[in-house]
Amino acid sequence: MSEATVQEEPDIDLGNVDDERLKEQLRKIIEFDGFLSAGAAIGVFMLNHACAILGCQLEDDIFVTAETTNCLPDAATALANCTIGNKRLRIANYGKMALSMTKRDDPNGIRIILDPKKTIKNPVIHAWYLNEREVAHREVMAEILKAGRDILSFVYVRVAIPQKVNKGVVLCVECGEPFIPEKNEEKCKYCFGDRYYEVR
Repeated sequence: MSEATVQEEPDIDLGNVDDERLKEQLRKIIEFDGFLSAGAAIGVFMLNHACAILGCQLEDDIFVTAETTNCLPDAATALANCTIGNKRLRIANYGKMALSMTKRDDPNGIRIILDPKKTIKNPVIHAWYLNEREVAHREVMAEILKAGRDILSFVYVRVAIPQKVNKGVVLCVECGEPFIPEKNEEKCKYCFGDRYYEVR
């Protein structure tokens, strides 16, 4: 599933895509990301398949949990306005090419995966997905666009929808900066030692 195994060739010809709605969705991904990655394209097919099963539209108030940080979540943001900020996109980084979708206020949804039992019939996708060898971006994209949802599997699931909570803001007793505590902490994560930066 590693994007690193794809030889970069960002210009993908959408001329062979007959479905005008799909073509427009893929163009939105290109506009959003700057190119069409294999993971984002698979995300488009997953979202469309989920909507067909759940009887909703991408424009509806849907909730998506992506199980990877690699490209797949971009489809939910670009096409369905699901973002981390509006709480309609969650990342459960299991490192899997999978997502779950529910409709607003309904925990009943579906989980869709890129199924290796099905990708085996598409040797380039399979090699890319399992990181077996380096593949040309054009080749993997051609197979993905041809296979569509035939390489996906789904199960019905019940998803815990996070409830909106009022956020209390406190001042860190060590650095004095305001932060939102998770469990009544008095010190921010940085001062507890969880640091993504160092002050120079």
